[in-house]
Amino acid sequence: MARKRGITHDDVLAAGLAVLDDDGLDALSLASVAERLEVRPPSLYAHVNGLPGLRRDLAHAATIEFGEILRDSVLGRSGPDAVRSFAEAYRRWATRFPARYDVTLVPIDPADEERRAGARLALGAVQAVIRGFGIDDDQSVLAGRSLRSAMDGFTRLENLDNMGRGDHDADFAFLVELLIDGIQQAGAST
Repeated sequence: MARKRGITHDDVLAAGLAVLDDDGLDALSLASVAERLEVRPPSLYAHVNGLPGLRRDLAHAATIEFGEILRDSVLGRSGPDAVRSFAEAYRRWATRFPARYDVTLVPIDPADEERRAGARLALGAVQAVIRGFGIDDDQSVLAGRSLRSAMDGFTRLENLDNMGRGDHDADFAFLVELLIDGIQQAGAST
């Protein structure tokens, strides 16, 4: 194996994301990342805290990327248009990068303020979507969790190729309209 000099933390993250994209979360290891970088696995310890540190750093990077996609999807939009745009962006990213999506769900250590701040990007997008419906604070939390749960469930089933036959685009559109109706009803009742 040829030794590549001068790798950086960003190089390690890029190689880790490539492993996720090409081979999935189960294939992620220090050895698989080191092989892509043409270094020995111990060389990675200068940049990440072992496999748990690599997973944490990849989770943070993927969460930031996903949060930015979601944030951008709702900029300048409100109401049903914001829900549709958010849902489409969520599905597109989560199904294009299923292992990155999975790693965003790695639990966040309560003391890890950097990851918590990164997760707030996606949460801010959810809140922006819900805010446009005039829902009070307590109900907005419920509506946001419902929206996120529906998106997660649909994309997971789709990623696992467990949706069965049919027009999945039509299924998704139906789900989104169902969510919009429910969120509008919650807004009307407050």
